[in-house]
Amino acid sequence: MAAFLSLLMLAIIWLAVIAGVIAFLLLAIGLLGSLNGGVMEAPGMQAYVEGVTPGHFVAGLASLAVFAPGIIYVCLQLRRILSTLAAGDPFVPENGPRLTRIALAIGLVELARYLTVILLNALVDLGTEQPVRLSINLAAWAAVVALFILAQVFREGSRLREEEKMTI
Repeated sequence: MAAFLSLLMLAIIWLAVIAGVIAFLLLAIGLLGSLNGGVMEAPGMQAYVEGVTPGHFVAGLASLAVFAPGIIYVCLQLRRILSTLAAGDPFVPENGPRLTRIALAIGLVELARYLTVILLNALVDLGTEQPVRLSINLAAWAAVVALFILAQVFREGSRLREEEKMTI
């Protein structure tokens, strides 16, 4: 089961990378078209962007820059944890810090999201009267707390396991 989950995590990582690259290209083309009066022409293609301000594309690029690295980093850490599970020994000393790094990554992504919303509202004209709303994602913060607790459980499990190996 762990080997299947590890393979699934690898597929998710690649899908995230591919989707991120496609989203970046589409948003960049849209931004260039929006800045060019609504038309983006390149050899073999034309893109029409009407009624969308450059600020919307900037907001999309900013969101992509915040979320994509975090998603990929968390998936890589999870894959490493799953590899120890597949090997039959999930309570290795490395998994506690991995869970801590996942918690920190999720927390940093949330903080970066808050900062991005504040900067977008202060610096970018979205063409609407309503600013981008800053919302607190309680599920993400609950996940951060739960991951810190699990990291401590894994550290303690690893310590007890090492202690057990030393007993006769």
